[in-house]
Parts: sequence; structure tokens; C-alpha cells
Amino acid sequence: MNFQDMNLKQELFQGLEEMEIFTPTPIQEQTIPTALNNPKSHIMAQARTGSGKTLAFAIPIVQNLDNNLKEVQTIILVPTRELCKQVAEVFVDLTEFSKLNIVQVYGGVSIERQIRAIQDGAQIVVATPGRLIDLYNRNRINFRNVQFVVLDEADRMLDMGFMPDIEFLLLQSMKNIQPRLFLFSATMLDQVKSLTKRFTHGKNVIEIDVSKDSLTVGNCHQYYYMFDDKRDKYYHFVRIIRKEHPKHCMIFVNTKRTGDWLFGRLIDEKNINLKPELISGNLTQRKREVVLEKFRKRKINCLIATDVAARGLDIERVSHVFNYDLPDFEENYVHRIGRTARVTGKGGKIEKGIAISLVQSDQYRTLARIEGFMDKEIQKRPLPKRQKNGNWNRGSEKQDSEKQVYRRGDQKSQPRRSSYNPQKSRSKKDKSDRRNFLY
Repeated sequence: MNFQDMNLKQELFQGLEEMEIFTPTPIQEQTIPTALNNPKSHIMAQARTGSGKTLAFAIPIVQNLDNNLKEVQTIILVPTRELCKQVAEVFVDLTEFSKLNIVQVYGGVSIERQIRAIQDGAQIVVATPGRLIDLYNRNRINFRNVQFVVLDEADRMLDMGFMPDIEFLLLQSMKNIQPRLFLFSATMLDQVKSLTKRFTHGKNVIEIDVSKDSLTVGNCHQYYYMFDDKRDKYYHFVRIIRKEHPKHCMIFVNTKRTGDWLFGRLIDEKNINLKPELISGNLTQRKREVVLEKFRKRKINCLIATDVAARGLDIERVSHVFNYDLPDFEENYVHRIGRTARVTGKGGKIEKGIAISLVQSDQYRTLARIEGFMDKEIQKRPLPKRQKNGNWNRGSEKQDSEKQVYRRGDQKSQPRRSSYNPQKSRSKKDKSDRRNFLY
């Protein structure tokens, strides 16, 4: 199927052509006709991040909105400010010839400017939950003409503690208008399904699942390196970087402390051709935007981030994702590697990418859970060897003194606590060996 088979408005064809997108991705191919041909249905779709899901819900929404009604007709809820901006930009590009008004609503910036934009005739509002509730409580936005509500990256909003806000918006403030719900998530957790059932009363819900689609998974080549002593972890990592020569990479860590420490080390590291920056939850919104813009424009080629700081980032042509720390939960691994092998803005093609994880030998079962969750084996690679002089760092630093510095820094890093309960989503095969996970 192609876009011509979907009977879209001419303005949508023009917008897609301007974006140089001509062929739908699997999630778009399944979602768009389903949404258009079932006008009273709700959609609950599971798709990997980076698979083109924004256009999957944007196209049927734009197809059905009334261009002449200068009232809020669509609410799109997202977990982060960065994703809010990215989704809004997709809608702006898509509606270039449709003349719809799109407004971004998120915290950290002036609320008065957002209020004025809504009053000037906003038709599509892309928002983070907290700021939207603030506007609603101030009586600065009403939902009486809302036809569509989208929950984008629903599992991330659950993980970040937004579920009470989502429940308030859906089950209280919108309970009398009954808009259509489009829910998109990389992983479909029980709480997300329960919320959908309560909002829709279990009626007219169509489920779509392309989360294990071979195209998006196949374009991300996944490897891991296993080591025994965590005190040697950094030195293994440096040699892996030298071997891979990443052009544009992201490095994920589990804690802000580890991120700060790793950033300080990599800045001073010789002969690895990395220009790193750190994105942290401690940064102001303005500083986060500056760092991300430098990364997008290739002024830096390495971004270090925790899961919290990197959620919702959509950056094209990321060649490598490194898991310096292996995530505790399978869902986080899926989101991390989704930063590479993404749909590009030009032509809608799936990029190729590489995901590399550092795995300590006692984390073998965590690795097996991740493989079982994805139903895909991650290939093991042998650790790069030391230089002949016996030093870890090509002789540029003394091995013993550097190891002591790392040991002190490593001991301070503690695993991140999470409110998410992994037992609800882990396979019943959790207690079996790795072969049972895969076969």
C-alpha cells in the first residue's frame, strides 16, 4: 500500500511531498487506513520508537479536522518538552497546505505566550500533561470541541509518573465529550491497557502491533562486550570507541553521577575523536535546547544521557548507541536503541545503526531478559586487546593511577531506583536459561 491508496486530501499529499515522504512505514501502513475506515474506533498501537508513528496518527487527524473551526480539536499528550517540539514540527510540516494552527504547550517557558496562542485559534495542541492541566485549571483552554486525544509514548509517561495527570485529563476533564483515543507505545504495559479500557469502556478498540517488525529491528545491529571486573570497564569502553569510530553517537548511563563522571573523563581522553556533551535533568530548558541543537547540527558528535534526560529525543543519523550501563529493565533498552535506525525526515527511509552494550559477567541474566523481551539474540563480540606496551590508554596515562581514579568514581555510582514494577512485563521464562529465552 502507498499513500495514494488511502484517499487522502490533496493538501496532505502536498505536505507529504514537501517532506519528501512517499512510502508509508509498516506502522503507518496499518494505522492510517484503520483509523480512516473506522471513524468511531479507538487505536491502541505498539511500535518501536523511530518507526514513523507520529505521521501514523497525524495523517488521520489532519484528514478529519475542520479547518474553519478555530477551536481546539486535538490534544496530543507527550512525556517531554523535546518530544513536544518534535511532534509539533511534524504537524507544522504536514499541514503546510492545510492551514491548521498548531500550538506547543510545555513547562519551563512563559505560560502567557501559550495562552495567547490558544486564544488566537489553536486547533491542535501538543502538550506535556502538567502544563495542560495548569491551563485547564486556569480556564484558559476548553475541550468541548476535541475530537482526538493522542497519548504518545504512553509507557514513558507511566514510567515518569504522569499517569495520575493522564487519568485526570481523560477520565475527568474529558469524560463528557468522548473523543477518539489514539494510544502509541513501544511497550504495552498492563496499566496502559487498563487506562484504555476505562476511557473507552472496552468498546471499539483496535489493537495494532508492529513492535517486532523486521525492518526496524533488522536495521539496528546489536552487539555486546562482556567483561569481568567493573574496575576495568572504562578502559574496555575506550578501546571499543577506538575500534568503532562512531561518527555521531549517544552514550547511555543509569545515573546522573555516572554521566557527570564519564563526561569529565571523555573530554580529556586522547585519540578517540569524540566531542562529548552531557544532557542532564539538572540543565535548564534553554541549556538543554542549546546542547541538542549542537548535536543535531554536528557541532558535537557525542551525547551522554540518562534514560530520563533522553526520552523522546528524535535526532536523525545517529550512527551508534552505546549502553555504558546496561539498563535494569527491558523496556529501557528498547527505547535506547531506538535512538538509532530511525525514520529519516527525507523520504521516510529507515536508517541503519549500531547498538553496543557493555555487560558485566554477573549481568548475564539481565541480558537474557532483554533478548527474550525482543525475541532476538544480541551478538557477542570479543573485547579489543590491550596495546603491546601493557597500558590501557596507549601509554598516554599511567594505568595504576587511572584505575584508582576510576575505582573511586565507580563506587559512588548507585543504580537508579524506579517506580516501575518489571515483574508485570517480564516473561514467565525468566527463571529459565538463555536458550529458553530465545527458542
